[in-house]
Amino acid sequence: MMVLALPFAHLQSRQAGVGAKIFAGIMLGILFYFLNRLFSHLGLLNDWPPLASAVMPTVIFLSGAMGMMWWQERR
Repeated sequence: MMVLALPFAHLQSRQAGVGAKIFAGIMLGILFYFLNRLFSHLGLLNDWPPLASAVMPTVIFLSGAMGMMWWQERR
């Protein structure tokens, strides 16, 4: 989650309000929680390996965070 927050922290405060950044962070946290719950239930229903269903939400968010950091560095 800290890696995901880095692109938001790198933006200058003049570009967007602090409230928008806080709201985006809260929404990302809620999305991660629900995605984690979804993959745990899908893993049980589809007989996925426990490691795969536990790690998949983290991998999705880590790849998204790395993509956002790469995009931020290119700008």
